Amino acid sequence: MISPPGSAYNAIRQENCGIEEVTEKSVNVRQAVEADLGAVYEICLKTGDAGRDAEHLFEDPKLVGHVYGAPYLVLEGCISFVAEDEAGVLGYAVGAPDTRSYEKILVSEWLPDLRSRYPLPGGPSDDWSPDEHYCDLIHNPRPIPEEIVREFPAHIHMNLLQRARGRGVGSALLEAWVEAARQEQVRAVHAGVSATNLAGLKFWTSRGFTSVREDFSRGKRSTIWCGRML
Repeated sequence: MISPPGSAYNAIRQENCGIEEVTEKSVNVRQAVEADLGAVYEICLKTGDAGRDAEHLFEDPKLVGHVYGAPYLVLEGCISFVAEDEAGVLGYAVGAPDTRSYEKILVSEWLPDLRSRYPLPGGPSDDWSPDEHYCDLIHNPRPIPEEIVREFPAHIHMNLLQRARGRGVGSALLEAWVEAARQEQVRAVHAGVSATNLAGLKFWTSRGFTSVREDFSRGKRSTIWCGRML
């Protein structure tokens, strides 16, 4: 048993409906362990195209997980949960109570090995493949904007496989993550959402997150930052 907004935000907010509840006893939420790495890598890839399956986009199936999932199961100080049913892990919620501390440990302990394995891409970035864009993130991680971190110092990532959606799994993962964050004295958290992921925006804004910054400067890789007080 499952123990000042911008235009994009307003459009999603108008469509929000009630939060579903988990009723299926076969779904369990628990703390993530390193043995879940394979499942997290798989989920990262199958949701890596703004919530859609990205298997057809990447030559290296682990690149998305290297950046957005796996380090949270390995590095100290992170908060990580998975949801599982009889078929295995079907979703995760991971993050860190202190974003700036996480960024430092990521650079010192996680990225050096990856940088030795993945070369920095050359040539114009407009010509890069999805793999090369992620290789660039490994060599040049993007710090979260100071205005976001100052008000919402923690951060969270969440992704669900298709079979998890509509079953209340996301709500249960978020509830577990938020409770753990409160125990760490976290006062506020943010989530970065792809500007093209309308379902993702709907999820976060229906659960108390408010758009705090919309950055459309990177085209289809643009981000809407949403924050919530805990």
